[in-house]
Amino acid sequence: MSYATVLITHVVNDAVIEGFIPALLKSRHAPDNQLIIITDDKDAHMDALIATPLGAQICILECDVFNPLAIIDTLNNHHILPTLVFSNSDHLQASTAIVADFFHLPSKNWRHCLVFKDKYLVRTQLQSTHLYQAGYQLLNAKDLHLDTFAIENLTINNPAISFPLVAKPKQGVASMDVQLCMDKDELISYCQNFWQSKTLPILVESYVAGRLVTLETLGDGERLVAVGGFEVTLTEPPHFVELDAVWNTPLCVQYREHCLAILQDIGVGLGVCHSEFIITPTGEIHLVEINYRSIGDGREFLLDDMAHYPWFDTIIRLHQGVSIAELEAEYGALVINTHARIHYIVAPQSGTICTAPSPFNKQIQQTTIIHQPLKQQHQTIRLTHSNKDYLSRLLAYSDCKNTMNDVLSDAIASMQWQFDA
Repeated sequence: MSYATVLITHVVNDAVIEGFIPALLKSRHAPDNQLIIITDDKDAHMDALIATPLGAQICILECDVFNPLAIIDTLNNHHILPTLVFSNSDHLQASTAIVADFFHLPSKNWRHCLVFKDKYLVRTQLQSTHLYQAGYQLLNAKDLHLDTFAIENLTINNPAISFPLVAKPKQGVASMDVQLCMDKDELISYCQNFWQSKTLPILVESYVAGRLVTLETLGDGERLVAVGGFEVTLTEPPHFVELDAVWNTPLCVQYREHCLAILQDIGVGLGVCHSEFIITPTGEIHLVEINYRSIGDGREFLLDDMAHYPWFDTIIRLHQGVSIAELEAEYGALVINTHARIHYIVAPQSGTICTAPSPFNKQIQQTTIIHQPLKQQHQTIRLTHSNKDYLSRLLAYSDCKNTMNDVLSDAIASMQWQFDA
């Protein structure tokens, strides 16, 4: 039997390749404690890792990562005893929790993981504890074939759903396939278009107007602490693509403890969690979604840069059983107080990129500013009205908010992207 640190992953992404894998390699208790990646897409991960200096230190095994029994069998068949089991995938938190618990390792509550990933189940749980007030309902593809279409009677007992409403996949990711529907005809059209290529259930809920904030938390299974949060600017409806996010605005700070209490009440615990809330004009807090993993879209690297502790390594240590108290003794309070902002350049149209700006990492006055292209020259873009439309992102952090905003504004103005239709 050999000992190993185990990372379970589905889709290749920067957070895993550039963030968590280096942290996991560093966190191993002994050199012979191998890092093993378990994935259902071995070739893609091999391609991503082969060019990195860390690739030779990693073993990749393939199985159905959505099936925790398959993961357990794979580990046992290879005579591997995990010392840590971790995933940063939205969809794999329940599987990972079951596997970690099987091997008597620190683990999340798998039931909570399952509920948090399912937008319908999390609303049902919140409503049962009087933490969710908006009307919502689930629609299935078979409803389109009923004589009496479910949308004709789109109400629930308390409260009633009313238009406008938001339609989204029950287990969707980010802003993919999320749309505001003003009336029944728009909703029927949305459902028909969505179900042409997918059979997933659709969650519909009453639209709640307000300002979107996030809360980033760290927990050891007993204690949950707020690190901070972003106030997010979105595109105008009917779509909801994030354009800009500012760290720890007055609104974020004002509602931080209230949002934290909601997460504690519904069971957020071990490791890192990224949650989104709408603050209505009257001050009500509306939970949008819980992502039981690190924040994405480049903001995890922004947190790593501006925190006074290593973001990825700290998350891994929590899964090794290190307590919040131990981390605070080492680093002080875990809240991150640096001024920071991230801005996304979104493709204005479909087409082929003929001019694209170069990446950079600069120190201008008191501000660090980083430009990270996400699309390349000659690449063809087809608009999806989601974060798949991002051309690049600009990350900035500083001790001076005004200087940071001035530097970022100048950088945004200098961006030159040109398209051939």
